[in-house]
Amino acid sequence: MEPLKHVPCLCGRDDYRVLYDRPYALTSDHLGDFLATTDRFENYGRIVRCRRCALVYTNPRLEDSLIFRGYADSRDENYVEEASNRSINAHISVGALRRFRKGGRLLEVGSSLGYFLNAARVDYEVTGVEASRWAAEEARRKFGVPVKTGSLQEQRFEDGGFDIVCQIDVIEHVTDPVALLNECRRILKPGGLLYVVTPDIDSLSAMLLRGKWWGLRPAHLYYFSRRTLTDLLEKIGLEIVLARSFGRIFSLGYWASRLKSYPALVHRPIERVISLLDVHEKLMYINTRDSMELVAKKRG
Repeated sequence: MEPLKHVPCLCGRDDYRVLYDRPYALTSDHLGDFLATTDRFENYGRIVRCRRCALVYTNPRLEDSLIFRGYADSRDENYVEEASNRSINAHISVGALRRFRKGGRLLEVGSSLGYFLNAARVDYEVTGVEASRWAAEEARRKFGVPVKTGSLQEQRFEDGGFDIVCQIDVIEHVTDPVALLNECRRILKPGGLLYVVTPDIDSLSAMLLRGKWWGLRPAHLYYFSRRTLTDLLEKIGLEIVLARSFGRIFSLGYWASRLKSYPALVHRPIERVISLLDVHEKLMYINTRDSMELVAKKRG
């Protein structure tokens, strides 16, 4: 069995109540749980809520070194199956940024296979950082975008070197969100923008589905709400200028595959209808209002 570590809340308090408890399935291939396209959601560990600040997080969790190694060694080849739709979603995010700033230097933290960087480079001078060696190489090979391998802190970017820093479905995966956000703030110019997309643990669907909510998964270490993420960003000197729910476009077949962890009463009728109508490839924009999109400005 891989070692687990006990962690306090980001606020420093070690006083919590348990929300859900689904012990990790620590098998020989458990690091496959950390792929973006994983369909294994059941054994996500013990999820707790801090009694002081209300942040929800996983406790205990895998040792940091195992998490880092898992991402560095990961190869998520199924990620390309929705390539065109991931590009469309990237353009949706770029559109949100263009409302606040057109042009400048943009950094994406957790750039994966480069779909967002490829969309953003029409308007910005782009750079990416990606933990997965395979994904970083694929982004460079496929799109010719500059992607550095490793963590953000390892890159030692200059102070105030970027106009925009983006994290799309990243902050919930990192072992120290405070350190990551402080580093983002350091490398942003005064007035620069931080763009974050992450699941919303206080959304209606999360509250209704409880332990069956799709956002609960082994790879997620922190579960933010709009309140807890706003509090964290404001404490490090960032001002929220946009906060709203975030939807995405995928094929109906892909959407149906995301429901497999839900009770059969939920996913089987949907799968049957999609199969009967033969609309697996039909695209649909869905906003379940349980992911949030925030833009924050660095105070000058």
